[in-house]
Amino acid sequence: MLAECLALQAALRRYPTLAALHRAPEWPGLSARLERVLATVRRHVPGAGGLATAPPASLPSAADAPGRIRAVQWNIEHGNQYPRVEAALRDRPELRDADVVTLDEVDLGMARSGNRDVAGELAGALGTHGAWTSLFLETTTGRDDDPGMARGEPNREGLFGIALLSRWPIGEVRRVVLPSPERVQFDVERMVGKHVALVAVIERPGAPFVLVAVHLEVHRSRAYREGQMRLLLDALGGERRPVIIAGDLNSHTFDRGRPWDALAGAAVLMLTPEAPLKRRLLEPDRGPARERLFDALAAAGFAWEPFVDRAPTLQLRLDRLGETRSLFGPLARRASRALAWAERRAALKLDWFAARGFAGGHGSTVAGLDGRERASDHAPIVAEFHD
Repeated sequence: MLAECLALQAALRRYPTLAALHRAPEWPGLSARLERVLATVRRHVPGAGGLATAPPASLPSAADAPGRIRAVQWNIEHGNQYPRVEAALRDRPELRDADVVTLDEVDLGMARSGNRDVAGELAGALGTHGAWTSLFLETTTGRDDDPGMARGEPNREGLFGIALLSRWPIGEVRRVVLPSPERVQFDVERMVGKHVALVAVIERPGAPFVLVAVHLEVHRSRAYREGQMRLLLDALGGERRPVIIAGDLNSHTFDRGRPWDALAGAAVLMLTPEAPLKRRLLEPDRGPARERLFDALAAAGFAWEPFVDRAPTLQLRLDRLGETRSLFGPLARRASRALAWAERRAALKLDWFAARGFAGGHGSTVAGLDGRERASDHAPIVAEFHD
């Protein structure tokens, strides 16, 4: 795995654009090799000292709480601050008793996160079952703060994915491949792959359910994310067991990618009065600018309002947006005061639970773990699901 990932990284770096890569005579062979690497699902079992090769049998647990499932969803920003993430999941009262955890932005062999197997280390530290799969193979040490976190070290495997952890055994696991803006991901971010959802049967004794970890795209439109969600829901259409979908849905309510989108987004952040802007960003499932992925969820019988609150899970950093550089360029320093004001107003609700087949429940956002020099740029969310 390591040797193949390193060889693929070296091969991909030779191509400046996705179009050039796809025109290359070696692309068919590279494509097949990439598919084998990216389609891998790595499993972990408590006390195994390594990867599981088959789903373990379902075993009862003395810790079972009949009629209740406690869940955590967290975008952990690659695991760049791994010790803080592990400590929070192990010790923080709101997080430590979770039955299941879904994680977005989970590295395997990236220098920015210490070249760790982040999911494997978390499963080992918490004593849980785990499953991880990749979305992308990275050819650089990353973007924004990542090169600084890498401290000059090279990547090993260079994989970036999603994961789920469970105190109950994990049964069948499958990947649902979603549409992805592959050109911008390769040409701008220098990584190759696609968004996926990780769908797993959690062998809860006497009451198994399906847990889905997903991370939707951020570079394109609300309609694009709706299309991703509809494809995932189609893949779950025949499922009769209860289902929990959890993830960073990137529900920021802005369209991106077209020439005028950056200006339109800047106008919203700069000119919208405080109260309606807050409603738009913290209630992206409502109103004329809503993310219609929630319409798709509702049509498929999923509810989300019982399992979430309306607190933000990400404070936008405009210096991480290419649009900021393209709009202001050399004028960015002069505009810094206005940008800082707009940034403070941009608190986003991006992380969600949605469920079908449960009688009810409740959820909340865990404050104090997100922000610069903290465990992640995202806040975790927690929820209970009642049979």
